[in-house]
Amino acid sequence: MTRSEKIIWIFFAVTSCQLAFQHPSFLLVAGERTNLFSGLLCFLTLTVAVVFGGRGAINLKSPEFLISVALAVIAGVSALFSLTPLSSSFRVFVLLASGLGGFWCARILLQTPENQRRFTWLCLWILGGLLFLSFLGYFITGYIEHFIIDRSHPLTNVILLLSFAPLALLGQKSRPLMVLAIILLGLSYITLCLSERISVVFIPLGVCLVGAFFGTLRWKYFVLICLVMAMVVGVFHQKIIWHKFSMAYPAYRVESFPFSWSIVKKYPWLGIGLRSPREKFVQDYQTTYPAVTKEQFARLTQDIVSADNQFLTLLVGLGLPFTLTYLAALGILLTRLAGLAFKPAPGLFLHPLVLLFPLTVGLVHFQLFDGLLFPQSCWFFHLLLGLIPSRGVGPATAGPHARENSSYAPQTPIG
Repeated sequence: MTRSEKIIWIFFAVTSCQLAFQHPSFLLVAGERTNLFSGLLCFLTLTVAVVFGGRGAINLKSPEFLISVALAVIAGVSALFSLTPLSSSFRVFVLLASGLGGFWCARILLQTPENQRRFTWLCLWILGGLLFLSFLGYFITGYIEHFIIDRSHPLTNVILLLSFAPLALLGQKSRPLMVLAIILLGLSYITLCLSERISVVFIPLGVCLVGAFFGTLRWKYFVLICLVMAMVVGVFHQKIIWHKFSMAYPAYRVESFPFSWSIVKKYPWLGIGLRSPREKFVQDYQTTYPAVTKEQFARLTQDIVSADNQFLTLLVGLGLPFTLTYLAALGILLTRLAGLAFKPAPGLFLHPLVLLFPLTVGLVHFQLFDGLLFPQSCWFFHLLLGLIPSRGVGPATAGPHARENSSYAPQTPIG
């Protein structure tokens, strides 16, 4: 590595570890729930990557850069004109710093096979550490998030996203590495079961089923995965909150769809702000879901500041232009990745399926909580997006620090 690369790697690795473990962490603004410390680390790392990335690290005329600028401008204006300018500005800063920071750090630093290999091993160590602390926390307190964060949703989301690292090992020819990958994936799924979050127990299975239908995953491997998952669920079934399958439990999330749209129709362009209270909008709103009354929904809206759905939160908080632009960019990247999954380009270190699975699982998980408002989830999600090869750019020649890695052997496709 060059001296500049080493500097970027130091900041990048420290930031990734802090985001994953949330230690150390400091409250920078009294009374503000936004994780400003992690957001500042993401911003600092992005700045270091741009400065030391050298000339040509970012193509200022590329669609990716122009879309990034557009999203930043729209979000910034939305925060300034929101119902709560200061709190919304803090939240927008962390959203942009972790999202754009993750994406562009991947574009600048992780475009060579050698750096992708280093990143894979960094994530393997992080995932191993998270699993250790999760099991330790569960054995001591009964909660996997005890030593990491006060909520299990961000932790389980990061574990799902980091599953790309052991999946990458499955494509290696080394038997010890494949055994290590299987152990980490198994422990990860056990941790998901211990989280009491029924969604993260079944989302991976659903994504695997879709992969089997489209032919990216062989049916014999899908059956084997089902058997293993069924065995794990059977052992830990008492830890899973099964009553979440009831009609009453998802009432808030279901009702948030028409309620959010009623707000969007009043504030379509810039939204009301990511941290703006929504109680006053309930006054003129009539609930439609039979399992919740207007009074119950009003109480829930006071306690929960978002829709518990990432894209509804973006719609209400930042408006239609930001949300549609972001969804369009996300759709283009994922469509490109899906195409590569059926026909991988030569010379790729990370097989497209290794990225497609965690990104899809993470995206589905975002329908049940506001993952992008947590910098750790936003950072790793956009890091994986940044690893999607650019159109017309070879994996061994992309980026300003690419070297003679064109002979690096691609991984064997999964299945």
